Amino acid sequence: MSSQTLQAKSRRNPLVTLIILAVVLVVMVLVPQVFSGYITYVAVLAMLFAVLAGSYDILTGYTGPLTFCHGAFYGIGAYTSALLTLKAGFPFWVAFPVSGAAVFLFGALIGYPALRLRGHYFAVTTFFFAHFVYLVILNSVGLTSGPLGLGGIKPPEGFLGINFAGLKASYYLVFIYGVIVIVALWLFIRSGVGKLLVTIRENEELSEAIGVNTSFYKVLAFSIGAGVAGLTGSLFAHFFRLLHPTTFAWMTSEMVVIMSLVGGLGTLIGPIIGAGIVTLILELMRFAPELRLIIWSVALIAILIIEPRGLMGLVQRIRGGRK
Repeated sequence: MSSQTLQAKSRRNPLVTLIILAVVLVVMVLVPQVFSGYITYVAVLAMLFAVLAGSYDILTGYTGPLTFCHGAFYGIGAYTSALLTLKAGFPFWVAFPVSGAAVFLFGALIGYPALRLRGHYFAVTTFFFAHFVYLVILNSVGLTSGPLGLGGIKPPEGFLGINFAGLKASYYLVFIYGVIVIVALWLFIRSGVGKLLVTIRENEELSEAIGVNTSFYKVLAFSIGAGVAGLTGSLFAHFFRLLHPTTFAWMTSEMVVIMSLVGGLGTLIGPIIGAGIVTLILELMRFAPELRLIIWSVALIAILIIEPRGLMGLVQRIRGGRK
C-alpha cells in the first residue's frame, strides 16, 4: 500500500508542476491584453531578467564559480546589436544572432584565463571586468555616445504582417524568446554535459581525477551564459530603443546575483522566479526611491537568514515537512 502511495505522489507532482506552468504561461500571454502599457513594460523587463538569471545559473548554480559580470555581457550584446543596425546597416534579424555569437566568443576569450583562478579571486576578477566594460562604454563617446546615451535604435523588422514597433507584438517576441531559451537551458542542464557541470560543482578535484576536462566545461558554461546574456541584451536594445551606460553598470550584475540567490541557485526555475519577484518589488517601491534599496536589502537578508537556499529551498523544506 505504501509503495502505491509513493507512486501516486510521483505521478501527481509532475502533474501539479505542469498545471502551475500552464497557468503561468496563460497569465503571461494575457498580460498585454488585460493590463496597461506600464505593466506590460514591467513584465518585459521581468522576462529579460528571468532569462539573464537563468543563464547565470548555468555557471554559478550548476558549475560553481561565482561571477559578477553577467550585466557586462548583457551590455555588450545590447550595444553590439544597436551599433550593427545603426552604423553597419544590419537588419535586426542578422544583428541579433551575430551579437549572441560575438558575446559567446568574447566570454570564452575572457573565461579561459579568468577561470584558472579559484574562489574569491575569480569573483573579484569578474567584478572588475564588469566595471571595465562599463567604463569603456561610458568613455567611447564616438562609438556609443557615452553618457549622452545611444538613441535612434529601430525595432525588429516586421514580417508576415506583424509590426514589432507596437508594444504588444514586441512583448510576444520577448515572451517567445524567453520560453525558447528557458526550455533550451532546461534541456542542457539535463543532458550529459549538464550532469558533468554538477559533478564539477560538487567536487572539481575528483572530476579531474576521473578524467573530466574541468577547464573546458567551465569555459563552456561561462560562454553559454555570456552568449544568452548577449542575445537578451540585443532584445533589450531593440525593445526600449535607447541605451545608456548606467543601465549596464556593476549594479545590473549585482541584481542578477541577488535574483538568483533569492530564487535559489542550482535549480534554474528558482532564479527565474527570483527575477520576477525582485523586479516586481523594486517597481512597487518606486514611490520611495530613497528607501527602495534599504527596504529591499533588509528583505533580502531576512530571506537568506530564513532559508540560505532561497525560495526553492523553502519550497523543498515545506514539501519535506509534509511527508
